[in-house]
Amino acid sequence: MNIDWTPDYGELLKRGLTIPMEGSEDEAVAAVLDQLNAGGATPSDTEVRELVRDARAGQSRPHG
Repeated sequence: MNIDWTPDYGELLKRGLTIPMEGSEDEAVAAVLDQLNAGGATPSDTEVRELVRDARAGQSRPHG
């Protein structure tokens, strides 16, 4: 999988990035970093942590 780093969450998802919604935040950050590193991207831990938090916050919002 080739995922270039972009801070655009929607674009990352289109390119195949998955963000774990279960488990700890640290585990989710590590999983996202593994995916991005495998694709050659090198974002900072801080950027990825913010991405994970945003994704998890969006999941907990009511739909509709």
